[in-house]
Amino acid sequence: MSLKLKLSLVITVVLVLTVVLLSAMLLRQQQEALTVEMVKRGRTIAQNLAASAKNPLVSEDEPTLNLLVKEAMKDPDVAYVAITDEKGRALAHSDMHLVGRPLERPARLKPLGSGLLDQTYAAEGADIIDFSIPLSFRQVPVGALYIGVSQRANAAALARARNNAIFVSGTMVLLGIGGAFALGKVLSRPISRLTEGTRAIKDGNYAIELHVDSSDEIGKLTRSFNEMAASLKEKDAIKRAFTRYVAREVVSEILQDPDKIVLTGERRDVTVLFCDVRGFTSISERLSPEEVVSLLNAFYTLMIDATFKHEGTLDKFLGDGVMAVFGAPIFHPDHSVRALRTALAMQTGIRELSARRVAEGKDPLKIGIGVNAGCAVAGNVGTEQRMEYTVIGDSVNLASRLESYAKAGQILISSDTHALVKSAIDARPLGRMKVRGKEDEIDVYEVLGVRGE
Repeated sequence: MSLKLKLSLVITVVLVLTVVLLSAMLLRQQQEALTVEMVKRGRTIAQNLAASAKNPLVSEDEPTLNLLVKEAMKDPDVAYVAITDEKGRALAHSDMHLVGRPLERPARLKPLGSGLLDQTYAAEGADIIDFSIPLSFRQVPVGALYIGVSQRANAAALARARNNAIFVSGTMVLLGIGGAFALGKVLSRPISRLTEGTRAIKDGNYAIELHVDSSDEIGKLTRSFNEMAASLKEKDAIKRAFTRYVAREVVSEILQDPDKIVLTGERRDVTVLFCDVRGFTSISERLSPEEVVSLLNAFYTLMIDATFKHEGTLDKFLGDGVMAVFGAPIFHPDHSVRALRTALAMQTGIRELSARRVAEGKDPLKIGIGVNAGCAVAGNVGTEQRMEYTVIGDSVNLASRLESYAKAGQILISSDTHALVKSAIDARPLGRMKVRGKEDEIDVYEVLGVRGE
């Protein structure tokens, strides 16, 4: 059930209940007021008639008594009139057939007392207010007066009021239903737009902006949505711009919580890869500046694609070389194997690029790669105004040294790295090698491929 329909139903139900209860209360109040007025009027008629009937009753002047009854019956609200002697025999009655007979009153009425009584009972489908007055002359009981006042006029007035109330209530309910649907539509329209906007945000469309129609809570929510969309758009633009220069993982970490980026580091087991173009200086001397930039862009594209494909972090560009890190800031248990797969993918990509260049009559490209796994300090270095994420340590330096000793097309690793990946790769030993920065010679291996690939 839509929000518009829910709002309409709730408003309609509340309105109907309010109108029905209010109408019932007003009708009841009107009925009570009319009954009170009818009782007052009946009392007045009964008291005046009783005062006029005393003398004829004492003198047993039945024609006068019947005349009084006839005059009283001219009132449309009087239902019946009866005058009896002290024994309860009717001397005058609105129904001439009952004259001379003992008066029989409805069983539900109280017997005649010493004062004026009035009760309501149903007679012939209409409500009758019955009044009974004992008649006495000089404190001697001589008879009684009975009169019934009909509430047919009250019933007719209530019926008219009820019909008017039904008409007015029906009109109000219809207007209320129309207003409820209109209000539901007005309230649900911005919510529907917000839903569509949320879907657009989910699909990556951060350029969406919703029109603000009001200054109420819905309007405030719409403005907040626009601010959120603008913030996401700015964040997405920053992320896309950043990913051109630094690794996606580092960008994501910075954008998630920039306040947590501090100038500290931690020791991590990582694998570092250095790659460099062999003979690039001599090649670039024969090219125009535009061709040099184009060649570097093609080289960097291959390096970046290969690194990101295996979820490595591109640490930095080194002129005609690159440095990539695996295992930081995002840790993978097989980071060493990922690094070697990346190195092999780089060699394959360079061979394909060189083949295309040779076919175009251009110089081929060849690269040397050094890979080393070990403990390094990973973190942000620099200043508060300018910092970069990198890894530093002896294992990083060894990877750089291995890259400098690698011939074109070679991927060199240390014996410690080989021990970590020997079950997953094919490699051949190159013997012991003296590496700058190391007192002792180290065993070096050339990576030939990944087993099964």
